[in-house]
Amino acid sequence: MIMIGLFHCREVYVSPYVPPAAGYLVVEGYISGNAPVSFTLSRVARLSADSTMLPERGAQVQIEGNDNSAYPLTGQGKGVYSSSGMLPLNASVQYRIRITTGSGGKYLSDYVPYKVTPAIDSINWAETTEGVTIFANAHDHTSSTRYYLWSYDEEWEYHSAEQSLYYYDASFNQVLARDTSQLIYRCWHGGPSTNILAFSTEKLAQDVVYEYPVRFIPINSVVLSQTYSILVRQYAITRDGYEFFSLMRQNTEQQGTIFDAQPSQLSGNIHSLSNPGEIVVGFISAGSLVQQRIFISNAQLPEWRYLYLCPAPDTSFNSPSQFPLVYGTSYTPIDLNPRGFISNYTSCIDCRTQGGTTTRPSYWPN
Repeated sequence: MIMIGLFHCREVYVSPYVPPAAGYLVVEGYISGNAPVSFTLSRVARLSADSTMLPERGAQVQIEGNDNSAYPLTGQGKGVYSSSGMLPLNASVQYRIRITTGSGGKYLSDYVPYKVTPAIDSINWAETTEGVTIFANAHDHTSSTRYYLWSYDEEWEYHSAEQSLYYYDASFNQVLARDTSQLIYRCWHGGPSTNILAFSTEKLAQDVVYEYPVRFIPINSVVLSQTYSILVRQYAITRDGYEFFSLMRQNTEQQGTIFDAQPSQLSGNIHSLSNPGEIVVGFISAGSLVQQRIFISNAQLPEWRYLYLCPAPDTSFNSPSQFPLVYGTSYTPIDLNPRGFISNYTSCIDCRTQGGTTTRPSYWPN
């Protein structure tokens, strides 16, 4: 009876709020004077739809200065618009972004000052029984920064359970030896940061950032099973920018219990000229950026216990009549012994099935 009552108490919630059919425009990027400028335009999907962000294609995007300078950005596909190189920006000039979408929507941001970002003092890390935390450290001896924002790109190397020296060629129904370009044991995976990393030293006596936690990696994660790299970018932003990102973090990352702050409407500095009442998600900042990369090796973590094993023992197949059945579905040959080709599930032999790629990053250590 209790279970029946609980099920009867559940009702589907239908929000009375109806967003525009095309979704709200999301603008992500930074107007940088010492690195190529890149912005990503996308659309927020409805609650009932797929959560995947929809790229805004076919837009015209340009950076404008209050000195009448203008720098158009080029579409790179998937909603990304960027400059071909560094723009000749001036620290005494204020900048904004102008957007015209493929459907004719016009958007314009407020002018923002060009902020010079202080150097990153260091990126360091510490291991505890919970995992590894990566920290950013910085300071501004002039105390003119006060508001900081970070983002990062990370990449990690990982290995499959066993090395495969052979592959199945369906066109000839043969198992052939792999060359070095066909190895599927060593992979790399990663991507950009998705959480909001903003900090203010406004209430501190000095403009010093000490061990701000940028990334936490849980204990025994695959991320640190071999070699890990993180490229941390640091930006100086305005107080308005800091308040925007803090509110966004509160709305997106700190919800879930009755004790959390209630969601608030985000008010960025980008506006629709076509429809003044339309909400645009994003905040434009301008200035220089600084970055620093570090590597962490599994050899530096003697207590890290990550081990990937195949769920089943190796199996041998020696008859070509078996090859199309087993190798065309879920098995991959590993090695050769007198009984045939030693094989196991592709999911534990091919490292690409775990989401990575066998393409080694150009900056990766030997």
